[in-house]
Amino acid sequence: MPSFRQLSLLIVVFALLGTAGCDRVDPNSPVAQRRKVFKEMTKARERLLAYVKETKDFDADAAIRDAEEIQRLSRQPWPLFPEMKQAGDVGRATDAVWQKPEAFHQLAKQIQDDADALLEASRKRSLDAIKPAAHKLEQTCSSCHEQFRQS
Repeated sequence: MPSFRQLSLLIVVFALLGTAGCDRVDPNSPVAQRRKVFKEMTKARERLLAYVKETKDFDADAAIRDAEEIQRLSRQPWPLFPEMKQAGDVGRATDAVWQKPEAFHQLAKQIQDDADALLEASRKRSLDAIKPAAHKLEQTCSSCHEQFRQS
């Protein structure tokens, strides 16, 4: 027969196992879907910025593909923010997303417009054309993060 100490230890272990993974996000949730889109967008952005920062030799075809990816992804995350703040669907979004929805949607639209401009610039196959468009998109993304995302 197990001792009181052994039973207590067993209860603690099962309690810990029961809570393990509770901070995980359901992969089908809006938060997980947003994270996936933003992660893909960040990867394409980083590849494109390597040309802009001149840490990688410019490849016009790859730049166009990355700009196309950014433009496509720029439309996807915004519908994944529910109209009303819901527990579990917040992620790293601040309350401002729901307190200032007009400003949030305006920045989302600006990101899409900037992504369109970046794609148009990339099709000129010129790094000089891409640089200002990439910087503009970076500024808009940073502005959105400052206002609507927790660190």
